[in-house]
Amino acid sequence: MEITFLGTSQATPTAEKGQTAVLLTYNNENILIDCGEGTQRQFKIAKLNPCKITRILITHWHGDHVLGLPGLLQTLALNNYSRVLHIYGPEGTKYFFNLLLRTFIFKEKLKAKIHEITKNGAFLETKDFSLEAYHMKHFVPCLAYSFIEK
Repeated sequence: MEITFLGTSQATPTAEKGQTAVLLTYNNENILIDCGEGTQRQFKIAKLNPCKITRILITHWHGDHVLGLPGLLQTLALNNYSRVLHIYGPEGTKYFFNLLLRTFIFKEKLKAKIHEITKNGAFLETKDFSLEAYHMKHFVPCLAYSFIEK
């Protein structure tokens, strides 16, 4: 397992830190947790290929956690991302994701499956790991995630 901190700043980036984004790599999985503004640039700096992302976990829909999504989705589409991108998030994720698709003009299509997590506990189970989500207190629906290696 490898964890790459792509952004650790709060609501506004600093000269040294980008907004929230963490990449968890485990076997053939590359799970991006949040996608703040500047995440694509951080992928380049870390010499990582964003086209290897398999899942995106959104903690909540505040801008500092999702403003990097439009650019990232465009990059994936323009680079012929061939798999289905699984995006997980709290209640409202389907609504906000559809707004994002209507707000930005994407020339290329990207296959994405949106999963709204409404209950606490496991939401994904594989032979190697499971993912759990728990609702947190915040101004908007918000999740904390756990990665459990078997």
